[in-house]
Amino acid sequence: MRKTCMNPQDRSARAYVLVEIQPGKEKEFRDDISSRGLLVNSTEERMDFVHGAFDFVIILCGAVKDIDHRIIEIRKSPYVTKTETLI
Repeated sequence: MRKTCMNPQDRSARAYVLVEIQPGKEKEFRDDISSRGLLVNSTEERMDFVHGAFDFVIILCGAVKDIDHRIIEIRKSPYVTKTETLI
């Protein structure tokens, strides 16, 4: 059986981080996030480019404290102009 992010026994959570970035900086942002190792679980976490009010959706999994830390690090990227997080 595959382990999912929402495991009540280990208090894991899943967060959807909606990210708006500076126009034309998609590649730079993706490279920045990837190079800093902010996506730690490659089977559950991902970063997708999307069209609409936000430019990327990042899915993070783990303990809420760990997710909070990584969201703060994502917000530190010089290309980010706005984020919204759904947990």
